[in-house]
Amino acid sequence: MVKYNHCERCKSIYNTEPWIGEVHAYTGVCPSCMEKEQQEDISQQEIAEDYIGNQFDSEQVEVINEVHESTQSSPIEFEKNLLSGLEQKADEVFSSGASVEVFIKDIKDALVEKARERIEETFQSFDVGKIDAQKVVDYVENMCNYVSDYKDYMDCVVLKLQEKPNMKVKTAIEKVFKETISNISKNVAKDTLLNKKTTLKTVFEEAVECYNIYSDTEDVMELTRKMVLHPFKTIQNKLSTLPFYTPS
Repeated sequence: MVKYNHCERCKSIYNTEPWIGEVHAYTGVCPSCMEKEQQEDISQQEIAEDYIGNQFDSEQVEVINEVHESTQSSPIEFEKNLLSGLEQKADEVFSSGASVEVFIKDIKDALVEKARERIEETFQSFDVGKIDAQKVVDYVENMCNYVSDYKDYMDCVVLKLQEKPNMKVKTAIEKVFKETISNISKNVAKDTLLNKKTTLKTVFEEAVECYNIYSDTEDVMELTRKMVLHPFKTIQNKLSTLPFYTPS
């Protein structure tokens, strides 16, 4: 005799097995329904990801465009207004969960690249001030290239402090560095490995420097918030020294 295993969804028989008597069991899922279920799960996940992405994009556009909408004046005024509120905008981006990478790209496009163009418009080729201005923009661009990694690093520091509230902030910074560097995969190209270690060392040194600046802040969460925002404060201060962005 035979036991017939029916799909609990479509009721079709998907396998049989020897049995005492004739039995019909409605348990399990046939391969066809299982494949259909997987496709539905993938579709639902894609829809959810699209929704979340759209939400983040909307929030990001809202954050960046706030300053733009606040002034209908010249492009230089838009840039100066964006620059003057940069630290606050960074805080809003982090609080809303919007994309840090998109925000950094906006800074590069709306400020770094524009600053390079304005340097060419403002200075003569023989002007010694041109070299200093270019150094400022180079410094800011370099900071933009690692500030996203720095934010990720500080997120790990905050998580470690939440797991162990009695841990000192500086200890957490050092532990994250040691754990991260030990977890870097060795199965990569030598140049890739070197770049990862160089970036990690840079963000670690930035974290230590920021800690030293704000170490008098007693509240740990406020201390780490200031540390996370400090690179954007630095970008703001550096670019504000350029003659065309100097507050009037």
